[in-house]
Amino acid sequence: MTKKANKQAIIDIVRLNQVWESEEGAAEKELHYYHITDVLNRKWQTIGLNVSDAIQVFEQGNDGNWTRIIEPAPYNPDLSTNDLINMLNISPAAWRIRNNMQIILNTVERRNEYVSRIVNVNRESRFLLLHQMKDEYLQHDQLTDEEFMQLYAVNPVEALSIYFLQSINIISYWEWKAAGGTAEKAIQYKCEEALLPFIQAIERAEDEARGIVSGF
Repeated sequence: MTKKANKQAIIDIVRLNQVWESEEGAAEKELHYYHITDVLNRKWQTIGLNVSDAIQVFEQGNDGNWTRIIEPAPYNPDLSTNDLINMLNISPAAWRIRNNMQIILNTVERRNEYVSRIVNVNRESRFLLLHQMKDEYLQHDQLTDEEFMQLYAVNPVEALSIYFLQSINIISYWEWKAAGGTAEKAIQYKCEEALLPFIQAIERAEDEARGIVSGF
């Protein structure tokens, strides 16, 4: 069986004109254009001999020609992370990507951006786009220093999770605090290396506490 590149639910499919003119009596063997509306509310064009064939072609993924998105999803001002997770059919067992989506796609604008940028929907494409967007946000659209300081004063675990765009639990925070980690240190480290993972921030703080010169 051919591996599916595009694993997403279809909510509507419509047969349109033939791709090429057919000879008389050969219509049942002719390719037709099909318009498919996927669960993200995007409209695709694909081809097939019949509905089942068109769906199989759709599942092989975008090729930029016969199978492609012709209408993007409209902006959804009410799109929640749970809505997006359900539309992408991410199972409860895939808790890592669920947690990452909650943290990285933490505004409705980011969730709509994710929908607008993903093409084929499968495990790999979901992961790669999510982490590409994470890196972009960390470099160009992270919390301001002032916002981070204010949130850190109220809830340091949440502040660090949003600032580093990764799941940080109370144990990791205690390790950070025990190493002399502060909001000011987090800002300093992120200013020097925007993509610094939190575990490396803890290690750097521990090195500084032991008097080891950082290589940053």
